[in-house]
Amino acid sequence: MRRKVDITGIHRILTRYYGSRNVTINTNVSDKTFLFPSDIKLIFDYDPSYDIDFIILMRRIRRYIIDADFFLNVQEKEKKIQINVMVFDEPEYKDFDFEFSSN
Repeated sequence: MRRKVDITGIHRILTRYYGSRNVTINTNVSDKTFLFPSDIKLIFDYDPSYDIDFIILMRRIRRYIIDADFFLNVQEKEKKIQINVMVFDEPEYKDFDFEFSSN
């Protein structure tokens, strides 16, 4: 399974609907898998005359995160749209639901 975050597609959405012209990208990667970041922060500027509907924006952004379990957070800070994507390879906790009792 190859996880993918299509940054170009996300930038296209922000350019088309919110007038974004600049993007800043920050990533956190581990030493073992430096090609696949686990945490991505995208900071976009936008035209303040546009109204932001965060529900619709999150729905559009989810289409560009492929084959991954992820947590998505979209917020507005200092007249910029900040998108945080945390990608998980596997669930951190697994529950097998074993019951220890005598037969």
